[in-house]
Parts: sequence; structure tokens; C-alpha cells
Amino acid sequence: MKKVLFLSTFVLCCILIGCGGDDGGTNGNGDETPPPRLVAVDTVSAPSMLDANDPVWNQIDSVEVEVGFYPSYGQNPQLYKDTLLMKVIKTADMIYIWANWRDGTADLYGRYSRKLEPPNIGGSWEHIYTADGGGGEDGFFIIFDAGDNGEEGADCALMCHAVQYRMATTGGGHVDAWCWKSATTNPGFLAEDQWWSSVGNIKDPNPQLNPQVLYATNWDPGTSAERPHIGDPDYMHPDDTAFHGIYLYEDVMVEYDNDPFIGWDSVAGYRMPGHFIDSTIYSSEERDDRWDVLAISHYDSLSTWHRWTVVLARTLTPSSSNDVDLSDVDSIQITIAVTNDHTFAYDDDWGVDAGFRDHSGSVPFYLILNQSAEE
Repeated sequence: MKKVLFLSTFVLCCILIGCGGDDGGTNGNGDETPPPRLVAVDTVSAPSMLDANDPVWNQIDSVEVEVGFYPSYGQNPQLYKDTLLMKVIKTADMIYIWANWRDGTADLYGRYSRKLEPPNIGGSWEHIYTADGGGGEDGFFIIFDAGDNGEEGADCALMCHAVQYRMATTGGGHVDAWCWKSATTNPGFLAEDQWWSSVGNIKDPNPQLNPQVLYATNWDPGTSAERPHIGDPDYMHPDDTAFHGIYLYEDVMVEYDNDPFIGWDSVAGYRMPGHFIDSTIYSSEERDDRWDVLAISHYDSLSTWHRWTVVLARTLTPSSSNDVDLSDVDSIQITIAVTNDHTFAYDDDWGVDAGFRDHSGSVPFYLILNQSAEE
């Protein structure tokens, strides 16, 4: 029998994480809820990574996963307690993870900028980086125990803010984190792969070894350290005020032009995209390890409860030592979390990102990759 790799829990992709206190281990209603058992199905064909609603997903049943029921695993103030649906398909060389959850709004404009209120003709822009201003993004996150993290596994309650403002392992080892975010990784059709250690939530690998940048903040704060939220965008679309797209891609953007005759001030409520996206990384045969998780999404705004559907996919065999090997385990313990309109809160006193919008997370549960070995 293949070895069983125990993976504990997680809460959020480190750069998007917040934590709460401990409530003693019930679901909030005084009743114990057994953790779900998510079984990977290998009897259907591989789903398309061009359509999150590929009909192949209709051939298998979903598993209910409670999120937000325990403060120690996070309770987003908008999502709070809810039930998320999950399905998993495994082929000879790939794993596909499907998740569907309720979210009243699709937050896609993360960290956009807008013109200051008149009189400001030809003047500066305001950087909207708080959730209250609609500058956040939605997210879905999974962490996997790398098998070397002691009793902690991937338990986010133990990792929460072990390093200031960041997640970090305290069990002596690592966890593998897959992080999908609606305003940054979503337009690039990827999720961000991270490899957490006692140092913190680290990009996979760190930026010095990983030159590919899928998304970057479209913002120049100018020279005022006291007012970093006042400045100008770095780039814009060539169609300037005629462009009202949500995402700005590198292959079409030009340097921002603050010429007052363009008429930025005359377009009420104009939102300049908060990031610029490199759309070539997805199709590159030499994607860095940070971008080895494919992702596709769909937001259903027509259902009674508006819902996100996200599908993540990766090879079972890791591309580097910074990834969990899913080809050689029968089961692995995981934890998932979702966020709504998540953003960092900016600390004007220190001039750094500080504090987080809470996520809603699950307790640890097991992903079964080889059901026959469990029987």
C-alpha cells in the first residue's frame, strides 16, 4: 500500500489571510460536525480547462464542506458560516479540483484607482485598496501538508500570524498552498502556488528565483510618503477613457498620460484597472513553479444565490521540490478557505500593508486519491 500523507488544515493563501479566536471545536450550534471525506473520481474523462461548467462535472456528486463555522479557522464578515461544494477528478497524470460557493458580489477591481473629486482637473488619482471602497478581491485557497510539518500538518490555526502579518508553519516543515484570486490570478487563468515554511508564506519559489510576474500593481504613489494612496496609475489602455474593461493586459497597455484634454475628470466613476496582467505566462511551456496550477472560473449572477465556481488543475507529479507529490499518496489532509472582497488594510503610519480581511475557512479534512487502498 502506498503511504498516507496526512495533511492538516489551512486557512488562506498567506497573502490574503486573517484569523480569529478559538471556540472549542463545535460548529457554532453546539453540535459536532464530522469533517467531510472528499474522494477523487477516476472514472470520468478529464474536464476542460476552458469552461468551469464543463458537463463532465455533472457526472459526479459534490461533497459539502463547512466554512466559517469555527472562529479559529476564520469567519469572513460577509460569508461567515456557509457550505461550500467540492468535487475532484483524477486522471493518469492530473488532478482537477472543483469548488462552488455563495458570494453576493464578484469583486474584480482589486486595488483600482479613480480620479479625486473636483476641483482636480489634470490632477492626481486616488488608490482604492480597501474593501470598503470596492478595492478588494474574492479568493479560494487550498493548503496541503508537505509531510514534514509534525503534528501541525497544515493547521492554519497554529500558523496564523506566526510571522507578523503573515502565515508561517510552526511544526518544523512546510505546506503547499494553491491560491486563486479574482482580480489578480483569475485574469491570467492561473492560481498562485506557494510553499510555506517557518519563514512565512513564500512564493514558489521566491521572486529572486522566479522572474515571471503574472500580475503587478498599476500604481505610482509619487513622492509623498505620508499620502501613498494619492498618485497616478503607471499604465492605461490605448483607448484611454473609452476603455472600461476590468483587466489591463501588458500586450496592449501604454504608459499613463495625464493630459487634461484626455478628459479623465469628465468620465463619472471611471475605474483604472488596479493591476496589469501578463497573459503569456499561461500558455508558456516554461512556466515557473509559482504558476504550475491552472485555474478557470465562472461567476453566476443569475441564480437566487450568486455563486462562484472555480476549477484548479495541476499535474499529480510535482514540477519541483516546492510542491506536494500527489502521485504517490493514497490520501492527504487539506484545509480550504474562501474570501470576499479581501484586501490588505494600509497602515499610513508605517507605510506598509498591515492587517487583513478575514476569510471563512474549514476544519482539516481528507482528500482521498486512491479509494481502493482505503477499503
